[in-house]
Amino acid sequence: MHRNIRYLMGSNKIKQYLPALLLYVQRRVEGGRGAVVSVHIRDVCGVDKRCCVVVHSLMTRLAEKGLARRHKQGVYLIERAAVEEVLTALKEWI
Repeated sequence: MHRNIRYLMGSNKIKQYLPALLLYVQRRVEGGRGAVVSVHIRDVCGVDKRCCVVVHSLMTRLAEKGLARRHKQGVYLIERAAVEEVLTALKEWI
């Protein structure tokens, strides 16, 4: 999978699907409660497999930075305290 990350980060696909992830995280933060925000890749992308691969690579990259953690397959958790850092990191990648 890591071979594909380098390919996807430099392509236009990242710019195509990154706004969907940004919007999803922003909406989950607004009305939610609790200590974490859950990101379900299927909720962001639906059945679009290309989108799922790109969002998975983005969330893996966030997890490597320590801003998110993988909960189970297709589900990542972001601490509410780190949401602003996550949003700024995603905006930098646009």
